[in-house]
Amino acid sequence: MANTLTITACDNELVLIAYTGANSYQIADIKSGNNEPVNFTISLQSGQYTGPLNLNGVTTPLSGNYNVYLAPGAYTLVATGINWGGPQAYAVSLNGAALKPVYTNPEVGVVWVSSPVSLQQ
Repeated sequence: MANTLTITACDNELVLIAYTGANSYQIADIKSGNNEPVNFTISLQSGQYTGPLNLNGVTTPLSGNYNVYLAPGAYTLVATGINWGGPQAYAVSLNGAALKPVYTNPEVGVVWVSSPVSLQQ
């Protein structure tokens, strides 16, 4: 079963982690800023873990469709936003449902953390 993450805002860095009771897996490390547009999807596919997707959109738009593979099983997904300074923006959805923040901060550093959500891979 594939799960789809849609990212439509990332200023400045977004780290996506899927974890179990035994391990964690970095899904993606996304960097963006300078008013560059962000609109792409990550399809979580069943299979051997392939490591994180690393995208750098600091000076270029981010778009497209990407696959990341995770072994079948039950996971919890969490997203963390890091602001390097200036404005910040984060928008992530899983299978069409927006990830809701449990932590926000107007300063620099870790400024946005999503509420953990369960997913079955």
